[in-house]
Amino acid sequence: MVQRKAALGIFPIGESKSNGSRKMMLVNSAARQPSLQAIAKDPAPGTGDGIDVQLALSDINEKHLFIPTPRSETSFAVPKPRDELDWLAQVPEEGQTFDEYLTFLTTRKTGRVKPIANSDGLDVLLLPIIRSNDRSCVQWPKSGPSLDKLVEYTRIFFDRQVQVLPAAQLRVSGGNSSSNNSSNNNGHSKKKRKASSKPGFFASASKCKFTLSLPGDTSTGNTCVNVAGRIDISSDRIQLQVASVLDELSAYRYNRHNTNEKDFCVMGITMEDLFDGPSDLFCAGMAFGGDKVAVFSFKRYHPLIKMHPLHWHHYGYTSTDKGDGYSYYDDDDQDPEGLSHNPPSGNLEEQMVIEFLRRSCKLLTHELGHLYGVDHCIHNRCLMIGTGHLVQDFSAPTHLCGVCLRKLQWRLGFSVKTRYKLLSNQFANMGMEKEGKWANKQYEHLEMIS
Repeated sequence: MVQRKAALGIFPIGESKSNGSRKMMLVNSAARQPSLQAIAKDPAPGTGDGIDVQLALSDINEKHLFIPTPRSETSFAVPKPRDELDWLAQVPEEGQTFDEYLTFLTTRKTGRVKPIANSDGLDVLLLPIIRSNDRSCVQWPKSGPSLDKLVEYTRIFFDRQVQVLPAAQLRVSGGNSSSNNSSNNNGHSKKKRKASSKPGFFASASKCKFTLSLPGDTSTGNTCVNVAGRIDISSDRIQLQVASVLDELSAYRYNRHNTNEKDFCVMGITMEDLFDGPSDLFCAGMAFGGDKVAVFSFKRYHPLIKMHPLHWHHYGYTSTDKGDGYSYYDDDDQDPEGLSHNPPSGNLEEQMVIEFLRRSCKLLTHELGHLYGVDHCIHNRCLMIGTGHLVQDFSAPTHLCGVCLRKLQWRLGFSVKTRYKLLSNQFANMGMEKEGKWANKQYEHLEMIS
């Protein structure tokens, strides 16, 4: 308990050169793009107009803002691993205290904000990656979560502008690939199980090529690049190799940054499957923190998906009236009947739409937290805890604990109380009642004691 309390840091943080660097960073940000919270303004020195974020600057020293209400979800310690596949059973995380976060982002002698913080970057850019062989039909899949709601939620969560870029078209050519497979099987061929289930079955073995057409401006046009991937020919299932995609996104962001200095990061989002190593079942996503790029897939977060625990291409979708929230095949039935090859074309039940959005919001904000320098949390139950599998992932909190909230407040300068109020409203708009009540409880608690 002492270690968990110490992770929050001291209050106030005291006089240091990093305080001045932080204030300069936030004042400059506000001058270029006012806070989305429309918080109270205080004239910044030498400008004559109200752009300083004095109230938000002082939040960092108000301890009560970072202490959740008693018995709140984020007030409890991270549970000990219960399964060998749980994250902390696999990865010996050292954690990151608030003080260590400041050490990571600022220099020791001068307190200057390090380049890795990308303090000049403001806008979060989302790049949809959509598989289609027809450029005129590159649209975000109806089976995916609502982009509009994801964008609005992320804007409020980080108090930053979030923009959706024109989609990057993914074309798969060669072999027997097709972007519109209408098969009713669940992606698994019994005759070819042994051959096609090899962990390292890459695109090169099937002579397939994966090409991304990255959006450009009117003068440069689109840029086509090849990325690594693998395919199961019998089912037309594909997976993109995550590091290969990130390498291309890094180059893409670097080229954009020459003319778009307000870009903070580029995050690829897709309903196509991802993997990292040859033995992976799948990879939900990954970030290159220094390059400020990330890519993640919502595919395995669909509430109706059912998957084999070993074979990456062996999955399908159950009917809307049989969704139970558990994504893997039952132990006693590793080849279930009645699964469809594609997600249901009809509308999902309301609760399933909400659950899909909840899972997607957590994935997006978790990965973006990493790009702001926040490591996995080992101190409290928190959005930023590491997860080793989907069961653990889906049970993780939607909210930040006090330690991680203070890190982002230092970096972004938002009003903690205003943020809780705006989040409460947005949760209500998305139908996430539990999360909305939690955020509103924090807001009312801060209103009462302020």
